[in-house]
Amino acid sequence: MAKSSGAPLNAELLKAWKIIPDVVDEVGEPFLDMRVLYRDQIEVASGLAMRLAQTQGKPRVELRGRPFESSGDLYTVMMVDPDAPSPTNPTFRNFLHWLVINIPGQTPPTSEIWETGKEVVSYMGPDPPEGCHRYVFLLFKQKGEIKVDPIEDRKLFKVEDFMKQHQLSPPMGGSYFYAKRGDELEHTGNQPPF
Repeated sequence: MAKSSGAPLNAELLKAWKIIPDVVDEVGEPFLDMRVLYRDQIEVASGLAMRLAQTQGKPRVELRGRPFESSGDLYTVMMVDPDAPSPTNPTFRNFLHWLVINIPGQTPPTSEIWETGKEVVSYMGPDPPEGCHRYVFLLFKQKGEIKVDPIEDRKLFKVEDFMKQHQLSPPMGGSYFYAKRGDELEHTGNQPPF
């Protein structure tokens, strides 16, 4: 598996993969540089297959570039699965795998976001019971510090409702991959495998 390759993230690609509208209705501008790296520095390159074993540990999320270096802004990062429990019957859309809030924009790339921000929902690695699942990381800009009540049920997490409740911007960055049980998939990132 390549450490880094794949299509650059943009609205057209998100529509092709049905992340728009399955997860969010729109994305923000400008789209910021957010890198997601699993163990051994394997980068989540949008649209590529990942092995389940590679994704079980909590990833490093790096916020890079000028908007982050000079900003006192705060951000939220989440990971969801819009295909739970199966792509043909996604009755648990969106399953919340991870939620970190109040991440300072000036967090150094070598820092862990769950240490500089507040981890509200602990990381749960992918475990797709059936079919090919998309796993989506999204970055949102906050208007200020937010407080989130404990989230007891990871199933049926409403991303758009969460955005409205906490006055978050449309997603300003993100990445996604797909995985399934059994046979490993290889994919170029240009078209969804389904």
